[in-house]
Parts: sequence; structure tokens; C-alpha cells
Amino acid sequence: MINSRMMWMAFVGAVLCASTARAQVDNRLAVGMSVTTRVASSSGADGSADVGFEIRIGHEREGWGPQYSFFNWFDTGVRYEPTAGRTIDLGQLRLRPIMAGYGYTHLRGRAAITADLVGGYALNSFELDSGALGDYRDRLRANAIESKATNTFVVKPEVQVWYDLSPRFGLKLNGGYLLARPTVTVNSSLGSDSRSVDADTFLITFGVVYSLF
Repeated sequence: MINSRMMWMAFVGAVLCASTARAQVDNRLAVGMSVTTRVASSSGADGSADVGFEIRIGHEREGWGPQYSFFNWFDTGVRYEPTAGRTIDLGQLRLRPIMAGYGYTHLRGRAAITADLVGGYALNSFELDSGALGDYRDRLRANAIESKATNTFVVKPEVQVWYDLSPRFGLKLNGGYLLARPTVTVNSSLGSDSRSVDADTFLITFGVVYSLF
């Protein structure tokens, strides 16, 4: 897993090195990449770290305004304990939240600091782990096995910082907590087995974008 302390150090170092650069104030659309570290709040789910797509639309202004979050998609492992002291990796849950909300932005030099609350709907899917699939077939003698996850409403309070390195480059640092509680279901010849998953997750994202125009 990528160390979040290293991301903080990289962000601070870039800010200090960019003291003479002009701001990215004329940006209308910037795209780039980001690295996100996720820490699950429940023992029934896994943390993760990955590289993703980043977008910045316009330039932040002081005051209240709408916020959005389109690319917080991620996978998390789901575990459960069928008997005391025995833990099984059930499978991979994929969450695709699309969120919008409202927040307040404070401008300080080249930095735009925003505290907001976004919420929306997550389109989810679930795939059984090969070990769990074998357990259903060999130990339980099940066949016609299928798995799925319900879509769910999600909410995320967060704090975000955009820092203008130059007219073309901007840095992003975001920290938040995503609340998501989907249900995963395994259907087989034995019937339907459903369980709620606590997929609540702490997220830290560090990104770099380049202004296209």
C-alpha cells in the first residue's frame, strides 16, 4: 500500500518549490492522474491503493458553491466468519459512486481549501473469490452459483486542497470518509445467501492535473 505520509511530503515539497510560479487561475479544464489510499473502517472489508483519473473544471472561488465527485471508484475485498476463528475471503466488491453536493471554499494565496459534503448513488457489482466458489461447490455441494451486489446511496464528508503550481499545472490533496452499505448476495441451488457489507472507507488522494485550456 502506498504510504500516505509520502504523499503529504510530496505535496508540501511541491508547494515550497513553486513559490515563484504563476497560478493556474485561468484554467477551464484540466486533466491528470491521482493516487488514492483507502483504509476500510470494518474488518469485513479490505483497504487498497491505486492510480486513477483526475479532472479539474474551472477554478475555485471564495464562498459557498456546488461540488462534485465522479472518479472515486474502487474495489474492496469482502470477508466473513462462518464459524468462530475461521475467516473466508468471500470476493471482490466494486463500487462506482457518482456524487455531488455543496461546500465552502477559502482562498489563501495559491491554495483553494474546500470543506464539503457530497452524496449520491453507487453502482456496484460483486465477484466471488475462487476459494469461496470452491467452498460452495466442494464443501456445500452447490451448483448454479451466481453473485451480485445491490446499488446503494453513499455520502462523503471531505476536505480538499487545490494548489496552483503554474498556469498549466495544479496539485490536489483530498481527505474524506465514504459511507457505503451495499448488500452482496450469492444465489445457488441451495438458495439465496445475502449479507450487508460495511464498506465505509477513509480516503486520501494526491493528484496532479494539466490545464488543456
